[in-house]
Amino acid sequence: MKFREKLARFLYGRYGADSLYNALFVCELILIFTGTVLNILGQAEPALAIISMILYGIALLVLVFAMYRFFSRNIAKRRRENEVWLRFKAKFRPKKKPHLPPDTAEHIFRACPHCRSTLRLPRQKGKHEVRCPRCGEKFGVKVK
Repeated sequence: MKFREKLARFLYGRYGADSLYNALFVCELILIFTGTVLNILGQAEPALAIISMILYGIALLVLVFAMYRFFSRNIAKRRRENEVWLRFKAKFRPKKKPHLPPDTAEHIFRACPHCRSTLRLPRQKGKHEVRCPRCGEKFGVKVK
């Protein structure tokens, strides 16, 4: 139990892992794997061995940076770094389609112009007058 308590005391107030840390870890694994493959191929080609050593060096720098962020006590700065990373990552993700209720084939949804509550109305073409059950106001709805 002594070791666990010492470890918990050491990690208290540290930033820990986040999305950027995970991305750095994956990047490090990719660099090490690529460097290993190039090192194996580099036994016949000396240029590949040099490139593999460069990749190992970059992987070591990525590891040091990831560990620095993990054990950092400057939580506000690490959160800002992670927010920048998440905004950058969001540019490459596909946009999510809005969730549509399952009965959109039979019903339409309109907002009351007075109280802004959402009303579920039957899908019948034409102009209709609707009374809001929440505020009691009447308003016109056109369904195509």
